[in-house]
Amino acid sequence: MKKISREVKIGFVSIITIGIMIWGWNFLKGINIFKSTDTYYAVFNDIQGLIESGVVILNGYKVGNVGSIRFNKDDINRIVVEINLEERVKLPLNTVLLIKSSSLVSGIKDLKLIPGEGPGFHTSGDTLIAATEQDLSEVIGHIKDKADIVLIRLDSTLAGVNEVLDVSTRLHLKSTLSNLNSSVADLSKSLEEGGSLNNSFENLASVTGNLKNNNENLTQTLQNLSSISDSIKKADIKAVVEKADQTFEKLDITITKIKNGEGTAGKLISNDSIYNNLNSALFSLDSLLIDLKEHPKRYVHFSVFGRKDR
Repeated sequence: MKKISREVKIGFVSIITIGIMIWGWNFLKGINIFKSTDTYYAVFNDIQGLIESGVVILNGYKVGNVGSIRFNKDDINRIVVEINLEERVKLPLNTVLLIKSSSLVSGIKDLKLIPGEGPGFHTSGDTLIAATEQDLSEVIGHIKDKADIVLIRLDSTLAGVNEVLDVSTRLHLKSTLSNLNSSVADLSKSLEEGGSLNNSFENLASVTGNLKNNNENLTQTLQNLSSISDSIKKADIKAVVEKADQTFEKLDITITKIKNGEGTAGKLISNDSIYNNLNSALFSLDSLLIDLKEHPKRYVHFSVFGRKDR
């Protein structure tokens, strides 16, 4: 068996030593070279003492470490921070990388991931939104200032309203609100079971129900009315009216003639002599009938045995 030369042994040991040193160096930095990681970046104006191998936290759980920190080659006021996430977490779009203090005593800084709202997710190599606790403090302070301004204006407005509303106006407003409250209570009572409005709604529902139940009868009635209107439409009403008009015109002419004494009827109505003669004739006829009734022998001669010859 051929022996391994001393030079090969030295080279092999050197390679193992260098590998262990590299692994140890990364281990001290919190990087496990035997695990695959996702890399993300963030650009800060001030990293506030953040160092390499710093911890990256998500929801209180360590998910990675700071890989490297370097200046932007085009702008020394911008510092690029690289982080390596080992847990293969999916970061929603608009995720923020925040520098925060891990301890108030030591002053050590860590990075905190604040997930965004998406939609979608970041991919390895993306640049995240950078923020610091100071930025948040400024934002909160700005919001507080705005809120103070709004409260001051609101207080001023309420004071102005208080000045406008004198004692009588306040009492009137109080009375109005009391009446409004009473009206609402009455309305609520009316809407309750047995109330007037509730009964009205029930009656209305009953009427609509009856209309629905008699829908066929109503339809038939409307059809009959439609048939009658069609019959009237088809009838020659104009001709009937014209004939009636002609008849009334002739009747008017006849009445005019009678009034003027024309014709027999006109003479009978307008001439008194004819009336008197007719009345006299009727009187004479009446006298004749009376005499005939009282003395029939004067006018009738008859014999049971016949008339004697002389």
